[in-house]
Amino acid sequence: MNLKDKRIFITGATGFVGAHITKHLIEQGANVTALIERCDNTSYFSICGLDKKINIYYGDISNGALIEQIIVEQKIEIIFHLAAVALQDLAYKMPKVTFQVNIVGTYNILDAARLHMDTVKSVLVASSDKVYGDSDVLPYNETMILQGSNPYDVSKVCQDMLARSFYHSYGLPVVVGRFGNIYGPGDNNFNRLVPGTIQKLENGESPVIRHPANGVFKRDFLYINDIVNAYMYMLYNIEKEDVVGNAFNFGTGIATDIETVVSKIKSIMNCEDIPSVVQQSEVSEILIQQLDAAKAFERLGWKAEYSVDKGLAETVDWYRNVYFKQN
Repeated sequence: MNLKDKRIFITGATGFVGAHITKHLIEQGANVTALIERCDNTSYFSICGLDKKINIYYGDISNGALIEQIIVEQKIEIIFHLAAVALQDLAYKMPKVTFQVNIVGTYNILDAARLHMDTVKSVLVASSDKVYGDSDVLPYNETMILQGSNPYDVSKVCQDMLARSFYHSYGLPVVVGRFGNIYGPGDNNFNRLVPGTIQKLENGESPVIRHPANGVFKRDFLYINDIVNAYMYMLYNIEKEDVVGNAFNFGTGIATDIETVVSKIKSIMNCEDIPSVVQQSEVSEILIQQLDAAKAFERLGWKAEYSVDKGLAETVDWYRNVYFKQN
């Protein structure tokens, strides 16, 4: 697909993944419009100067009338819906806001797109591996029942099902991506494991490792470049009968324990002598997450290209040579 001059609307553009997607779309020559509530000067979005290269509307996705206005005024053809309350701890503290943003916001996007299917031809929705909940069966595959037991997980289940329901009910061309734990350059949520560990070690401080009461957290860590490719593969294949209306897992298929990730970062940064601080997790989280991405490979041709080692090396390099030098 040639994206030159394609009229694209993206929510969550100032977020970690959204900024990378926005940057890629601009590089492909797309005409990009974003709905922005506010922008942090230390964000990847600001560092890359993306605000000067796109059309910006200010507001939030709880405003359905504004979303419809954007679609009409900009004659939007493609929508990337990435805006969300994306941190587990924050979702615990603010369940009402989480449901408002993740569920009602998603409904607003989908319904506005439904009303303007004369122009809107593709809607890509960001879901999560959290929709599978705690499962005795690993890795997760797309035939498994969706379940959630905390505000964040439940909100993503609702968002995921809402999106697909608009295809089955109204024929809206939707594809849903369920992603593993995303990391890479540009994530300034330092409560997350990878950027938080890098920041602590750079300051000569002990990184924090959270443990649940019943074991060790393991996650399917997916590098940001693989995420960008995943969205493009979904977009380029959305007209296929076995793609549109579907959800796809995107992961490496490898569950890595968080202590191993911290050790790898220490090794890359030559900080093996700095001890870690182990704390018990204050909230209930899924113990082990691992994704089977066979469906994405078979129907889209996508597979993860970055190992954790390669991805972490590039991530550390960016923080040390770009972020920490500017902040």
